[in-house]
Amino acid sequence: MKSAILMMYLIMFMLVLATMMIFSKNMTIMIEWKMMSLSSSDMNMFFLLDEKSSVFTLMVMIVTTSIMIYSQFYIQKKKVMFLKILIMFMASMVMLILSPNMVTLIMGWEGLGMTSFSLIMFYQNKSSVMSSMYTMMMNRVGDITLMVAMMILMNSSSWMFLSMEYLSSSAKWVTLMTVSMFSKSAQVPFSSWLTEAMAAPTPVSALVHSSTLVTAGIYLMIRFKSVMMASGMNTVVLTVAMITLSMASMNSLLEMDMKKLVALSTLSQISIMFISISTNLYSLAFFHMIMHATFKSLIFLCSSTYISNSNTQDLRKMYSTSINLLVTNMAFNVASMVLCALPFMSSFYSKEIIMEMIMSTPLNKITTLTFVILMMVTASYSLKMMIIINMNKMNLTMKMWKETSNQKVSSLILLIPSVILGNSMSWFMELNKNVIYLSVTEKLIPPMMIFITTMAMHCISEYKMTKPNKIANQMLTYMWFMKNLNLMNKMMLMNQKVKMLKTTEKGVVINQVNLLINFIYKSTHLLFKTNQIHLKTTILIMTIFMMIFI
Repeated sequence: MKSAILMMYLIMFMLVLATMMIFSKNMTIMIEWKMMSLSSSDMNMFFLLDEKSSVFTLMVMIVTTSIMIYSQFYIQKKKVMFLKILIMFMASMVMLILSPNMVTLIMGWEGLGMTSFSLIMFYQNKSSVMSSMYTMMMNRVGDITLMVAMMILMNSSSWMFLSMEYLSSSAKWVTLMTVSMFSKSAQVPFSSWLTEAMAAPTPVSALVHSSTLVTAGIYLMIRFKSVMMASGMNTVVLTVAMITLSMASMNSLLEMDMKKLVALSTLSQISIMFISISTNLYSLAFFHMIMHATFKSLIFLCSSTYISNSNTQDLRKMYSTSINLLVTNMAFNVASMVLCALPFMSSFYSKEIIMEMIMSTPLNKITTLTFVILMMVTASYSLKMMIIINMNKMNLTMKMWKETSNQKVSSLILLIPSVILGNSMSWFMELNKNVIYLSVTEKLIPPMMIFITTMAMHCISEYKMTKPNKIANQMLTYMWFMKNLNLMNKMMLMNQKVKMLKTTEKGVVINQVNLLINFIYKSTHLLFKTNQIHLKTTILIMTIFMMIFI
């Protein structure tokens, strides 16, 4: 594992140099790899390295390196197998990022699906296997629609993204591509697989929910920028993203499982990126995706430490000792404040501009106000996590273990870019050419909403409901009843598995296999005997049979 980490450091160093060269000279590099050559045709693979792909690849490498360092502490058994699957997962995402055409894109897309299926059921118990099956089933919808869209594009001149803007944006393949993006990025109605993927080890969740699997749909939509702008799908994207943002924000206020809470936070941030795309803010969506990858993976790694320390995922039973978990506490609090878009942190430079641009765009006033309120809910559940973890007292009297060096190094690798990357990258990237003009009332809306949200949290904590509305609570807890579909599918799969197990135990399958083997043996034996008979004897027997039948 140490040699793999050293290799990752070397690749990161080379990527930093390549990214600096691309940004300084404003250039795009196309790499052509000749895989094989036949008599009249060549089979080539292309890789496109521009500003977006180089920055995103570098971010994936940074997150993967920190997770590999953390996994030395976290994963105790099957370390080599875990490392191999993790590297395959990262390679599939890098292929998806660097692919300039649909063929290599499908290869990376399918690689992400298969390796995530293996990583989610890494613990190999009943719940993790069923969760991985359900995740794969939900993502399979997007895979099918992407392949059908690729078949429709077969009639065009090229599969390259660069030639897509010259094509007529047909509603069929653009709609299919949008469905595949929604399924991979867990938008409504495909949202329920996101919390099911929490059955994976927490370092895997840090990689899946920050910079790889759920951001693949966002990255694909940014790649198809010209087609999406010409197709008129902005209203559909805005509607689906607003519904998902509302569902994730309301659900996260009641959720007490720490991993699921952070996953719902990821879902709300992905919806914010889709909303900014629907208002043609593609550069801002990409910038926020890069910022989100740093602090969200850091929150996952810190929550993994808390779960290992407290031996539970329930927030109400967690606690932190500030002496023994000094670096983890500091990193978790800083990352939560970055998630709240504290001024001059990295996400402040993306979320603040997205909020102001959406407030200045000619959208419906109700939609704009709903978006601002839901952005304030982000601060609510981040504060909830910080308050519960920092204020809970330790019930045990035993001395807790201290952080290892791997935990500290992995947190610090992600902590530094979470704080300083937003300021430095906002100068390099061309985020927005428009000047934002807002009135004093519109400027005062965010602080007023923060004040109202804080007062509401205080009132809710003091008010005890004597007759709670069970239907409303169930609706929020079960992700607007989308998890009921999950439970139904699980029950159907479980019934099929039980039937197969029972028939196997009764020996029906073994009996059928033995009958098939005996039949094959006897038929081959008969054929062998007939081939051994002399030719004259065979002709005589055939004539006798013919005379009898005549």
